[in-house]
Amino acid sequence: RTTRTKISVSKVDRNPMLPDKIKEIYGFRCQVCDCRLEKPGGAIAVGAHIRALGRPHDGPDDISNIICLCPNHHAQFDAFSFYIDADTLEIKGLAGFEGKKLNLSRKHKINSEFFEYHKHLYENAKHL
Repeated sequence: RTTRTKISVSKVDRNPMLPDKIKEIYGFRCQVCDCRLEKPGGAIAVGAHIRALGRPHDGPDDISNIICLCPNHHAQFDAFSFYIDADTLEIKGLAGFEGKKLNLSRKHKINSEFFEYHKHLYENAKHL
């Protein structure tokens, strides 16, 4: 028999419409690899925050802090396996995509300071 434990959780308030808007702008295609993963009834994509919302990062839940990624590139991005150059939008540190530019729609303005923040964490992760 399975037992249950009651717990209390504190979560960051997110606007679920923002990731949905980003996914629609990019047609559910990853901005890194341009892959669209189909599933019955739609596609799989992730609205990924560049500067994470939770502590200690405290990034904003804002469209300028979200990119559209496939689940694999989302996992790698969150693990600081690669970064996006804030000035050139080139992908850095990702085998097979080194130097390729992030796909960016005219309808989507990203705040470059979030890419700078992510790059700093990428550089620190490389020294572990």
